[in-house]
Amino acid sequence: MAENMDAKIVIIGCGIAGIAAAQRLIESGFTYVRILEATGRSGGRIKSSRLGNAVIEIGAAFIHGPSEKNPVFCLARDYDLLDPKALTPENQAVDVDEGPPQVPNWFTSSGQKVRPETVEPALELFYKLLDSTPQSKSHKKRSWPSVGDFIKSEALRQTAKKWKNKDKSTRQLLLGAINTLLKEECYSSATHSMDELDLVGFSMYHSIKGVDCTFP
Repeated sequence: MAENMDAKIVIIGCGIAGIAAAQRLIESGFTYVRILEATGRSGGRIKSSRLGNAVIEIGAAFIHGPSEKNPVFCLARDYDLLDPKALTPENQAVDVDEGPPQVPNWFTSSGQKVRPETVEPALELFYKLLDSTPQSKSHKKRSWPSVGDFIKSEALRQTAKKWKNKDKSTRQLLLGAINTLLKEECYSSATHSMDELDLVGFSMYHSIKGVDCTFP
């Protein structure tokens, strides 16, 4: 066993996964652990920047599902990085079903604010499609190559009938909203694009209880 503890271990990538792996190995007694990182900084998608005098989070802005089942939450808790409210059993027991309460603010590409009720049809259709995404074993092998392809193709097919009486600008606005929601879904599925996530990976996703929290 002592010889195994002296093994030379190299971890590729200094993101949260690489850092956590190194921590566990060192805590387990391994003495030679090195992390290789291609960029000039550690943290991976966790990155802070400045906007004027304020500090903003460019990536990994919050902890999704803060509970004992979430290793990222446990790591942040152990290093005293969280607000006391996030640590309460009540906060960890809330089941938001992957949809924490949000205050929507919609803008067009020209900066004009859009009323929430205007884009409500897009939200309704998007979440209906998301909930009906076929499981990996219930569709033909070549039906849809990805979750993104399924949602986009089904959205176009269904809106051609449902929204045929709406004017062209309204249809474009609603389809743009669906495209935005598709991008937003990327952070829940930890992917750069829903076009990269196949139906097998999506059907393996499990939600974790707890109200999402951020670092103070």
